[in-house]
Amino acid sequence: MVKQWLGVCIAATLLTACSLNDDGQQPTNQVPPQLVCNGPVVEITGQEPRFESLDPSLNQDYRRDGKQYKIVNNPANYSETGFAAIYDGPVNGNLTASGDEFDPAALTIAHPTLPVPSYARITNMANGRMLVVRVNDRGPYGTRDRVVSLSRAVADRLNTSNNTKVRIDPIIVAPDGTYSGPGMACTTMAKQTYSLPSRPDLNSGLGSASSLPVQPAPQDNVRAISNSALQSDDTMGAPIKSSGFLGAPSPMPSGILEQPEPPAAPVTSQPAPVVSPAATQRATPTQSTGQYVVQVGAVSDSSRAQQLLNKLSQQFATQGAVSQNGAIYRVQLGPFSQRSDASALQQRLLSEAQQQSFITNAPAR
Repeated sequence: MVKQWLGVCIAATLLTACSLNDDGQQPTNQVPPQLVCNGPVVEITGQEPRFESLDPSLNQDYRRDGKQYKIVNNPANYSETGFAAIYDGPVNGNLTASGDEFDPAALTIAHPTLPVPSYARITNMANGRMLVVRVNDRGPYGTRDRVVSLSRAVADRLNTSNNTKVRIDPIIVAPDGTYSGPGMACTTMAKQTYSLPSRPDLNSGLGSASSLPVQPAPQDNVRAISNSALQSDDTMGAPIKSSGFLGAPSPMPSGILEQPEPPAAPVTSQPAPVVSPAATQRATPTQSTGQYVVQVGAVSDSSRAQQLLNKLSQQFATQGAVSQNGAIYRVQLGPFSQRSDASALQQRLLSEAQQQSFITNAPAR
């Protein structure tokens, strides 16, 4: 009888040992329970995840500075919390592990073991801000207390510093474009759209909360407002005296981000005749040169205008020029002989660089 109880004890001991690791912990390869959302679903923005095939040469276990790094093969079972570093090193010619040129304005991170390329949700544990980012580089190294390195754009969006703790939750993109993984728990991806809402018809009376007729204001002491006296310390963006988009000379038509350059006013001692907006629109086709440019900004600093032109020209492999109009420098890409080519570049500027723009006629050379 004693021998039988001894055998039962030995069997129980062996079963217990099989369920534990050498350090007494549960095996890490067990499938975790399904994620359950107990709170409201939050809409998050940032990079729009898309399916990308992994390059095996970029996702091999490796050793660096005497430390072994094991690539995360199943991001569905991975989440990490720790301090984040901010990359502020040299930019020109610095390539990431994925082969992309490093861009501090892109929503990207560097991680030592997550798949490259892949996507993740970054959460600032101090303020709760969340952002979808793309993992395209390895690191950080040389700082043992840092688990991830953020681009300047990610750090600014999350409002982080070098002493901020963040949480990293991978987002898995299937070949059919569906999302899963820890990064999708209690969150949904914001659908980005660049379409403009239609302008309401104010003449129909439907836009008013009251059906009573509006009495016209007395015209005795009414004077036109002039922007000529307004000043601004902001050197970026469109000037105050310009009511247009990105330095355009006049407001944009409804739903269209494009506007032709106005003809130069004739030098004469007589006052220029007043031309109605409708007459200007009818005269536009005859004044067009048949070439178009995409205007991305208008600033009062020539060096900043040239820097923006150089960056976008290199990124989108297209020519451009800085057009000066008085104290304003307009950054324009092109020219293009076909409007469809200019529209294609305009869409790329929006989707790849989050850069708004409009199409206008190329200035006379």
